[in-house]
Amino acid sequence: MRILFDTNLLIAEPDWSRLPPGDEPQFYASALAYAELQEGEFSPDPEVRLRAPLDYLRATALFGEGLPFDDLAAALYRVVCRAVAESGRQVGRARRIDLMIAATALANDCALATRNGADFAGLQSVLTVIEL
Repeated sequence: MRILFDTNLLIAEPDWSRLPPGDEPQFYASALAYAELQEGEFSPDPEVRLRAPLDYLRATALFGEGLPFDDLAAALYRVVCRAVAESGRQVGRARRIDLMIAATALANDCALATRNGADFAGLQSVLTVIEL
């Protein structure tokens, strides 16, 4: 199983006991998640500012190059937004990066792993979401 990590799993230890049984998983990160990690360097919280470069370096060392938000992901972003809207949830600026990461997972035939499944509610019809 191919699994794309949400940004929140790049900075915190996953609950591996919640990983679905099956073949040895292959884990990936997205370029969007890497961008979100770097955003931490501009946080008003000094602890977050200091930790952000370390989180970024650790993630890139572990996962390598991030999966891109490419043309296919951009086209599938519409599918993701439609699924969220049809579930009665808002599609807006606050959720944009989460939904773009979901589209990246979909474009790369990956499940999406996160610590907060509620961020991806409404996507179950198009994407496997695993809460770790």
